[in-house]
Amino acid sequence: MTENKVWIKEELVGHLRAVGIGLGDSVVLHSSLKSIGSVEGGAEAVVDALLSVIGPTGHLLVPTFTYCLPMWNIPPFDLATSKSRVGAITEAVRLRPDAVRSFHPTHSVAVVGPAREEITRNHLHATPLGIDSPFDRMRRFKTKILMLGTYQDTNSSLHLCEVLAKLPYVNVAFSEGQDFEVAWFINEHKEVEYTPIREVPGCSRGFRVVEEPLRSKGVLHDVVIGHARSQLLDLNDLIAAMMELLEKDPVMLLCNTENCGICPKRRAYMKKL
Repeated sequence: MTENKVWIKEELVGHLRAVGIGLGDSVVLHSSLKSIGSVEGGAEAVVDALLSVIGPTGHLLVPTFTYCLPMWNIPPFDLATSKSRVGAITEAVRLRPDAVRSFHPTHSVAVVGPAREEITRNHLHATPLGIDSPFDRMRRFKTKILMLGTYQDTNSSLHLCEVLAKLPYVNVAFSEGQDFEVAWFINEHKEVEYTPIREVPGCSRGFRVVEEPLRSKGVLHDVVIGHARSQLLDLNDLIAAMMELLEKDPVMLLCNTENCGICPKRRAYMKKL
């Protein structure tokens, strides 16, 4: 098939159904629009295709992360106007009138589906990707993770696995000597407010190490959507497999990059235990 082919929504619907996504499924989507190739209607058509496949009883969750930390010189989070920093498809979902965005200054998500209010509520009172976060709440549904043109190094549910496995290093933050970072947001009075962020999601550059073990366990399935080489996983199967893998090797998700701002600290912390 030629690389200059233009995909239409109906073809993407066929691909999604063929790889095993169906009516009533809930999907956590991590995505790269350009990996699919040219799509008539762009990111909105990709979203429409997914929603058509899962139907009105399914859910679509996408990250709309903003990383609004003053130390990174990113402006305060505004629920209505802060754009997603993790891709065109996520921004397309955020802007849908039937989507609800969670209020979180670093790791907000946008959700379409009947339980969207339940999934997104009180996100600020949970840790970004930990227990009772929207990613954790997706465990109660028939949820699949679609890595659309992306790999496990963008799979936020692996950060959830770090928390569920009770890995001590999740309390080591980027800032020296702290177990939290400080984020900021615009509150209901249009004033800037600050909040601590605990169980800080660290680096994910080392996450691709799990791909072969997950394939061998039958958890990770390689699929193609459009031109995009993709991966499909069941969320609860992923969590079960990762609990086993992390019990054997608690630091397997930490990268080995010398100039990483957090993984070397977390490795050193684990060696002291």
